[in-house]
This record gives sequence, structure tokens and C-alpha cells, in this order.
Amino acid sequence: MLKPCERPMKMLKLEALSRRLSANHPKQERIKNDFRKIRTGFNGERSIGKELKNLPKEYRVFHDLRLDHDGSRYFQMDFLIITRNYCIIIEVKNFAGTLYFDRTYPQLIRTKDGQEQAYLDPLIQVDLQKSRLNDWLTFHKFPSLPIETLIANANSNTIIRTTPGFTPIFKKITGKETLITKIHTLEEKYPSEQLTQRQSTRLSNTILQKNTPHNPDILNLYQIDEQDLLKSVQCPECAALNMHYHWGKWSCSQCSYASKDAHIQTLRDFALLIKPNITNKQARLFLQIDSIDIMQRMLSSLELPYSGQFKNRAYKLNGLIHE
Repeated sequence: MLKPCERPMKMLKLEALSRRLSANHPKQERIKNDFRKIRTGFNGERSIGKELKNLPKEYRVFHDLRLDHDGSRYFQMDFLIITRNYCIIIEVKNFAGTLYFDRTYPQLIRTKDGQEQAYLDPLIQVDLQKSRLNDWLTFHKFPSLPIETLIANANSNTIIRTTPGFTPIFKKITGKETLITKIHTLEEKYPSEQLTQRQSTRLSNTILQKNTPHNPDILNLYQIDEQDLLKSVQCPECAALNMHYHWGKWSCSQCSYASKDAHIQTLRDFALLIKPNITNKQARLFLQIDSIDIMQRMLSSLELPYSGQFKNRAYKLNGLIHE
């Protein structure tokens, strides 16, 4: 897999934001609900990603691509699979209950626990993605490729129905258990190579180069003031923001848990919520440490890249985010 499954930045930022706000903060419930939705979607994508690892190596698989459509708008694909003969866009759903693909008024209706909820028809979504991918390939001067689209449902217990007379749509819909079989069936439609090995490699490299992950300013998005963020190091054991540094380790005042590296998560939270670089002074304030020397040793031990000298030195925290 050329671009493996990684938790999206918004998911990481929501998780960090929730633990850095007080339990009774007015935005806390909305943040937790949004986090759960993104986590459910990502878990579905990761489940599908595990299946796609079973494809032969000539299938180049990319997860969670976000490409520039026309210089100002982006289009996103859960999975894109490139071969030298054709490519496949996969839209992943991870719904429990019953899914009804209404073709009279194109929409997806999910029924769970007696409650109905309407969603944008994913078949329309993937058709739009297909159109935009075609435009993108043309803009970057790649040969036109046949593009197939699939809806992959990650939940094995989901019941899928559609309007009577529209059963052909099931050619576009698959569960994770039948996904690989469905993909191998498509191979038979496209026996001729459309790309040379060199073109295929250039296309893969261009996709990775042009991919622009969604990275929202989470405080601005939820209209939260930086002053609302809780400081101090969080205990990995009981989650209390009540750890103190003494004799080379962090100790939790609430449960007495001790750790030598509990500060790494706090630095990661700073990078996700405030900015991706930090000075000694900013780190002391956020980690609640008084000593300049202790903070200097702590930051230096992480071997982070930095810019500037002395008190203006800013350590780059990007490398901590996905660890």
C-alpha cells in the first residue's frame, strides 16, 4: 500500500481538544460526538484497508487522498487503486442497521433501532469523484484511464436493500468479505494496458506529491479560545492533568503513576491544537515546568529538528504527531 491507513488530522485534533477542555465545557459534547463519527468512519476504512493488502503488488493502493480539482476546490477519495490497465475509486461506509438505496429520490436511508436517517447517495459521491479524477488526470497530462467505482460497506451485519427493479446497483456495492473477489472480476473487463511502467510510477509519485491532507485549525473551527485549553501533563494511567516532574520522572498526584516520557503526549497536543513548533518558554508554560534547564534537556533528548538559537530556538514537533 503506497499510502497506508493513518488516522486523519481532524480525528487526532478532536481527540487532543477533548482532553484539553474541562468536562463541563459547552463545546465538549459536540466535540466528542464529532470525534466518534470520524472514528467510526476511520475504523471502517482501516478494516477495508486490511482487505486491500491482499491484492497483488501491481495494485497500487492509496488511502484517504485529497487532490486539488481546479486550484481552489478539493475532492477526496477513501481509497484509490491504480493499475496499468484501469483504476478503482472506493467509497467506504461503516453503517450498522439496514441501508436502503432509494432510487426514486436518490439518497441513502439508514434505519437503526427504529430510527431513519437520510444521507447523500454514495453512488452520486463516487460518480462525482470519478469525474474529478478524470479532470485531474487530464490536467496533469496522463493518459485517460478507465475508472471503476465501488461502495464498500465495512460492517458485516448490515442489511442492504434498494428500490425494486434497481438491483443492478449491487454491482457497485460490496461488503468487505467480497471486495477482493469483486476487484478481481473487474480485471477481466480491462485486459489492455493503458500505462507504461514508467507512466504508472510517475502517476503514483504525482498523486503522493499532490495529495493535500485536510488539516483544519481546530480552535478556529470550533470557536474555542486558546486560554480555554487545560495545561499540564496528562497521566497515561488515570488521565488526570496532574503530573509533576521530579528526579527525572513524572509522577501523578492523583494515582501515583510514574513515567519518564508522559510529556511527549502533551507536546503532541500542543502541536495539534496550537502550532507545530515550540520554544522552551512555551513548553514550560504548557507542561507547567519552572526550570529552563530541565525543559532544555527534555526537548533536546527528543532529538527534534529546530530553528533559531538560544532563547529563540523553536523545536519542530511534526515528527511526534503520528508516533
